[in-house]
Amino acid sequence: MERAGVDVPQKSVQARHRSPWLLAVVAAPLLFVAYLLISRQLGVNSDGASNALQAREMLDGNPLLRGWTVTDVSFYTNELLLFMLVELVYGFHGDTTHATAALVFTLVVLLVAAAAKGRATGREAAARVAVAVAIVAVPPLGHAAITLLTSPDHTGTAIPLLATWLVLERFRPGRGLPVLVAAMLAWAQIADPLVMYIGVLPLILVGGWRAWRERSWRGLDARLVLAGVGSVVLAQVALTLLRAAGGFGAHAAEAKLAELSSLGGHLWLGVRVVAVNYGAYPPDRVGPLDTAMSAVHLVGLLAAAAALVVVVARALRPGAAGSLLPPGAPSERDRRGPGDRLAELVAVGVLVNLGAFVVSALPADLLSARQVVAVLPLGAVLAGRVWGPRLATLPRALPVAAVVALLLVAELVGHAAARRTPGHAEDVAAWLDARGLRYGLGEYWNANNITLLTSGRVAVRPVVAGDRVAAYRWESKVDWYDPAAHDATFLVLDTRTPGTRSEAVALAQFGAPAQRHEFAGAVVLVYGKDLLVGLPAYCVPQTAPSIAECPTHGVALF
Repeated sequence: MERAGVDVPQKSVQARHRSPWLLAVVAAPLLFVAYLLISRQLGVNSDGASNALQAREMLDGNPLLRGWTVTDVSFYTNELLLFMLVELVYGFHGDTTHATAALVFTLVVLLVAAAAKGRATGREAAARVAVAVAIVAVPPLGHAAITLLTSPDHTGTAIPLLATWLVLERFRPGRGLPVLVAAMLAWAQIADPLVMYIGVLPLILVGGWRAWRERSWRGLDARLVLAGVGSVVLAQVALTLLRAAGGFGAHAAEAKLAELSSLGGHLWLGVRVVAVNYGAYPPDRVGPLDTAMSAVHLVGLLAAAAALVVVVARALRPGAAGSLLPPGAPSERDRRGPGDRLAELVAVGVLVNLGAFVVSALPADLLSARQVVAVLPLGAVLAGRVWGPRLATLPRALPVAAVVALLLVAELVGHAAARRTPGHAEDVAAWLDARGLRYGLGEYWNANNITLLTSGRVAVRPVVAGDRVAAYRWESKVDWYDPAAHDATFLVLDTRTPGTRSEAVALAQFGAPAQRHEFAGAVVLVYGKDLLVGLPAYCVPQTAPSIAECPTHGVALF
């Protein structure tokens, strides 16, 4: 190889190409351990525990999850596969969700680094990766860690999405590439319908725009438009076949628009939850040093926002198609190359996600950060691809980067080393297990989590306590509530909400318990009879005399 008249040894070139992969091999286990320690501080919740139970069923011979009702997001072809891997290697217990959450986020960080690097090499590649990883790799304690490191909730959706964009960028643009992209997007949609909005829609819009700009409807971009549409068809056909084969049922995702009067509040909440995910929201921090670090993360958020503007401006720059130039004159588009397709796809995905958040009826509080969690990894990719090349040319960038890296490493170590407090219902789980109480009912946040915490020795099945205590067709299995097969002798109620009437409802329905035990945030009522007999069901949104009489699931199209 030759550069500027100087022979470059082939071994040094190969070493330069291997160095990012060697760094990833070293960094990935360290990041995993840090994320595992942070996740353990957040306790086990029923969402993640439900996924752990589903993965266990799949490993035990129920790969289609027959009899199960999941939420409006199945995680079937993404996180559930990682749960299965963790359970095969690590087992089924209270730490399963923490290990899986750490694995998911580690993979997200690695894919962000790969997508930010792109085809760059050398100093530019290092700068791209450094910018992106600095933005995404240190989730602060608080709502950000709850969103990113407790249980699957759109966080892991960045894994198949970024993998698809990397394939699109790296593979040779032959006729088979659009087919592969369509298959990968369909696979991702089966796990999370959000991919239709942050993956498929950007592919159609960007592909259509680029094809129109180039005045070519026979090239790769035009075929990618068809791939986007085809991926939706493939995903819906797969879900239909899965349901027809007796697989899991899913609820339709809520798609209600907000009232016009709510848009201003949703916009302001959107700003705050994005800042939460980026670690740039001071009220979500504890202590002066931790709060001061939010300023460092704010720089990352602003860098991602500025990169978004740059990418969109480049894509829409006048003269890109040469329409305003004399015939035969080279357009600005010709001079600056075909553009960064991956960055454009990511930018549109961010805009669609944020726009959908503002106009939907989903925003409620800071926990709504999960609805726009994809903006964090996608924004980090944009920042790396836009600002990395510029950073690589600055002569004094290295000392500044070293200081920022030390601050972020210290922050990550501090979060990982923070003192752990017992999670919700851990004391309940230990008490039930010690007393040999093996089957019962519990309000949703006191059910599947207890089952996982006891490695399945104590089975607590989810119920709701509205006007009546009712079986809950949400992250549950229909045969759990069969009184001919099970004898539920206790009920776990949540007492963390002031003024809750759950216990009064239970007493009116089941009568006085034989025993009553209070815990921090929960109360256990122990009965001498089977609480499953005559138990009504909340089918969401319908009710039924029993869960077996709930309406059958259709296919949750779109």
